[in-house]
Amino acid sequence: MTTLQEAIAKHESAVIMTELPTDVYLDKATDVVKFFVGQGFSGVYVSFQRPFKNLSSFFKKKAIKNDRIYVVDAASACSGADAHEAKTCVPVSEEVEIDELVRAIYTSLDKLDGKKFIFVDSLTTMTLHKPLSDTMRFSDFLIRTVRKGEVKEVVLVFNVAADLTHKKFIRDIAMQVDEVVKVT
Repeated sequence: MTTLQEAIAKHESAVIMTELPTDVYLDKATDVVKFFVGQGFSGVYVSFQRPFKNLSSFFKKKAIKNDRIYVVDAASACSGADAHEAKTCVPVSEEVEIDELVRAIYTSLDKLDGKKFIFVDSLTTMTLHKPLSDTMRFSDFLIRTVRKGEVKEVVLVFNVAADLTHKKFIRDIAMQVDEVVKVT
């Protein structure tokens, strides 16, 4: 199995799916973010699982500089909570429209320099709040964007729980990525 380091070394721009253990999902997801920041990347974290405030405190615990990470806070929108007001928090409306998510990602990427990453914390959580067709359209659009090279030196990371990789839509997305990396 390819490591994350090997996967990004193979491609200037890459699409990666990480399979994370369910019992320590958030812990391993933030380890992936810490890896990217440690490699000199800045990025956009699309959060469906944790609101910005919770995620930000988790970053602090892991010593991740979140001034280099914009968080598109879909988790607050999906739960009906108010978005946290912070420079690096990008709120979205409660409808969590795909076009709005894409705009938020692009706007945030434009504010970053150098190597970049887009980190989608959970495709399966997204399907709890949006129709499967929207989830597929969202992932297809992001994959096409990276493939076309519209944004240079960007790594797109889709995270899935290892015990959900058997789902058909996850397998369909996995067929489109450059690498699948099992994080243990």
